[in-house]
Amino acid sequence: DKINARREMIAAGVPVIPGSDGEVHTADEALEIAGRIGYPVMLKASAGGGGKGIRKVEEERELAAAFESASQEALAAFGNGAMYIEKVVYPARHIEVQILGDTFGNVIHLGERDCSLQRNNQKVLEESPSVAIGKTLRQELGDAAVRAAEAVSYVNAGTIEFLLEESSGNFYFMEMNTRVQIEHPVTEFVTGIDIVKEQIKIAAGLALSVKQENVVISGHAIECRINAENPKFNFAPSPGKITDLYLPSGGVGLRVDSAVYNGYTIPPYYDSMIAKIIVHGENRFDALMKMQRALYEFEVEGLVTNADFQLDLISDQHVIAGDYDTSFLMEQFLPEYQKEETLTD
Repeated sequence: DKINARREMIAAGVPVIPGSDGEVHTADEALEIAGRIGYPVMLKASAGGGGKGIRKVEEERELAAAFESASQEALAAFGNGAMYIEKVVYPARHIEVQILGDTFGNVIHLGERDCSLQRNNQKVLEESPSVAIGKTLRQELGDAAVRAAEAVSYVNAGTIEFLLEESSGNFYFMEMNTRVQIEHPVTEFVTGIDIVKEQIKIAAGLALSVKQENVVISGHAIECRINAENPKFNFAPSPGKITDLYLPSGGVGLRVDSAVYNGYTIPPYYDSMIAKIIVHGENRFDALMKMQRALYEFEVEGLVTNADFQLDLISDQHVIAGDYDTSFLMEQFLPEYQKEETLTD
């Protein structure tokens, strides 16, 4: 319940994005609130996740239709059509902080991940640490994440997600993911801490095996999500039988998480992600070069994946420079990428 989470964070002194104080059930309510906080606004499903039930509204005339569309999508996906509204923080980075909390009241954070490269509010690539964050801001984000978890006596592995306004250094709580996230391996690489192992120990009633002062961020890690989808056709799903498969393997600082194999049939019913490629290097440039080699080696026949798209993305000069925010992929990279693909075809 993201609305209740928002209330809890306000009470705990964690910065939140200006917006509605509770559920918004009608378009008329949404119009009144949006007029008060100012456009553009973001409509979000209270029970949402995975990018569903979210709409960005630039001006008043768009709001009613966007509200009905998002609410119906949320109702179909989550059985709950309740919405809430937030002011759009733009430009911004999507920064999340990994936390661990045990039954003894111990809560620690494991640094941040930068998840700003997104398409349709779905993460495409994640890295840790963020190039946009220095030592002081990292400490402030970590402290806020721990404070948030302590406020609700949280027990488990989890992630506190923030929007960072890079120009001012201000950050705002968005939501908490009360689970292990897809991108957790980048944090495992840079901290050397097995998050899943810690989660199992927490569930068994054991205390955390590491203290905050022992958490050290070392090197740089990047994860690319490999999806069975066709970037040339608006990322249309590409289910089918894998007729040949080569996953990059071997080498220090390379990890591939997947359950697919040669002969496996990818069904059309579920999320399109079929593998995760994660690399770790001494620094960000080293990690980028490792990821480029790993993506170049990745081969799958029988269906189309986004591996080449990911290779083009991490080879982009803006991404290499770390010069991107949550709007970059959709508003800058994709228009140029699709234009080049059209010319090539």
